[in-house]
Amino acid sequence: MAETIDAKSFKDALDRYPALIKSLSKPPKEGQLSLEELDAFRYNGAPMAYSSKTGRTMESKDLQKLFEWKMRHGVFRPGLSGKVASNSNETIAAAFKDGFVYYAEKPSDIAGVLEKLSKPLKGVGPATASLLLAVHDPSNVVFFSDELYRWLLHDGKKVSPKYTAKEFEELFNKAKSFMSRIKCTPIELEKAAFVIIKENEPVPEPKPKKVSSGLPRGRPKKPDSEKKVKVPSGRGRGRPPKVITAEEKAAMAAKAASGETKKRGRKPKAKEEEVKGEADVEAGEVEETAATPASKKRKTSEGPASSAKRSGKKAMA
Repeated sequence: MAETIDAKSFKDALDRYPALIKSLSKPPKEGQLSLEELDAFRYNGAPMAYSSKTGRTMESKDLQKLFEWKMRHGVFRPGLSGKVASNSNETIAAAFKDGFVYYAEKPSDIAGVLEKLSKPLKGVGPATASLLLAVHDPSNVVFFSDELYRWLLHDGKKVSPKYTAKEFEELFNKAKSFMSRIKCTPIELEKAAFVIIKENEPVPEPKPKKVSSGLPRGRPKKPDSEKKVKVPSGRGRGRPPKVITAEEKAAMAAKAASGETKKRGRKPKAKEEEVKGEADVEAGEVEETAATPASKKRKTSEGPASSAKRSGKKAMA
């Protein structure tokens, strides 16, 4: 596909891009931008504001906007937006400075540039780092999109890239060769590849609506002819009574006569416990008896003065 396309067919595909984006753009939710607006920012606003010619550093809000375009333009992968939003302006500025200075010194070491851009930033991998590099140098660098990867490297076959730096290096070199042959820019190459892949994908057919059968929900009742007739067993409900044989009855009667039957209720206390209890009671009585003479002695030792004192207190009360 990419190997055999000519300049005219390429330009025709590129011309169909605006109409395709418009057809894919749905009304946005409140506070969000439409896909058309995000697309205009990606291909016009962002390169004009943040390319290497301007010397400006991207802010967090615009990094989030680019990432939202990437999610809605390609394969949506939830869970990373929050991480991207957590990057501060200071962290972004430091990562961009480190990455773009290295790119100016060693433009051929694409893997090294992607690592310096992605490692300090949360939620930013090689694919998103390639997008940042494409905004920084729109004349030479393509974005690592699924559509471009499939069209240039796999003849449009549906493959799932692993989004590694090695894959992007291969895509980057292939794109340079293609742009040299067709005489196009990286942005034009991205757009044409997007159109060709999307137009050749099968259109998903809507699932047919289920037609109501008119029957009530649940399992239908069986006709009486199909129902199994339950034959009563003739036994009563519950556990059947135990059948006692004549030998068992005789053994039970012999035990009852000899007094070996098991008595119901709590076992009687052992004699040792009774004796111990009686001993405790007797000990208590001895203590009381021992205490009595002392108390009598205290009463006797009290003189008439103390008795008079107590009687005086009673009178005052």
